Amino acid sequence: MIRSGLAASGKLRRARVGDLLPRRMVGSGRARRLEATAFVIPGAGDLSGYEQALAARADDFSAWDGILAWLEPDGEAEHLVAVVDRYGQLYEVTASTDPSALPSADALAEWFRFLATACPECGVIDDPRPRDWVP
Repeated sequence: MIRSGLAASGKLRRARVGDLLPRRMVGSGRARRLEATAFVIPGAGDLSGYEQALAARADDFSAWDGILAWLEPDGEAEHLVAVVDRYGQLYEVTASTDPSALPSADALAEWFRFLATACPECGVIDDPRPRDWVP
């Protein structure tokens, strides 16, 4: 799990599905890895239970090249979770004051599976059988 500062919070708060984030926010990834990232920006209120639920599934996420990036709380009313592919394209943005309305660990695992197996040019699912997963 990566922890990061406030610099990216403003960009993520304004971003919408389909937007491309700057490469410096997403990183270049490692060779032969297809890392996708779920950015979590805590707003006002406690997210410790949500953080623990996601941390417990970190191995499941990394099996599909998914990583969590926790940004510093920014004091906004709503918490925000944004799912970004390896190229910085935003696939999901969820904002809520209620942590139970944020994507569950299962939902994030599904996003990571999808992004790890989707063809970057056309979006068609590549053959996922080497990882024992069939949609």
